[in-house]
Amino acid sequence: MTVEQEIDGSGGVENGRRRRWTLEEKRAVVELSLDPACSMAEVAACFDVLPAQIYAWRRELREMAEDAAREDRAMFLPAVIEPTSVPAVLLEPEAANARLLPDAVVQVAMEVRGVPVMVAHGASSTLVASVIAALLRAR
Repeated sequence: MTVEQEIDGSGGVENGRRRRWTLEEKRAVVELSLDPACSMAEVAACFDVLPAQIYAWRRELREMAEDAAREDRAMFLPAVIEPTSVPAVLLEPEAANARLLPDAVVQVAMEVRGVPVMVAHGASSTLVASVIAALLRAR
């Protein structure tokens, strides 16, 4: 084994150059590695790569799929409306020009990657988008 093979970890060195894997080849290897009938060691040996390389391809393909899903379609979340006690003064006709509910009562609740996020009425859309983006990037 050459030094380059040891550094590369893939073993598949041809003419002193690292082997380049196409996206289709990576998908095929990853799909085979997910088959319960095959062990990771067997798949890695079959394609002359280290198991760590296959795990990296899994992560790469998963991130590509997540990015495509975010870009390609709108994301809808279930809405849950919980009754709250509204002060009687807000139910009077004279209060029609006043705000219907105080800031502390109106909220949007969502879960992003298992983290509950509560958004109070009046929160900046930029701040909310930044928080959601940060949670989506978190691993």
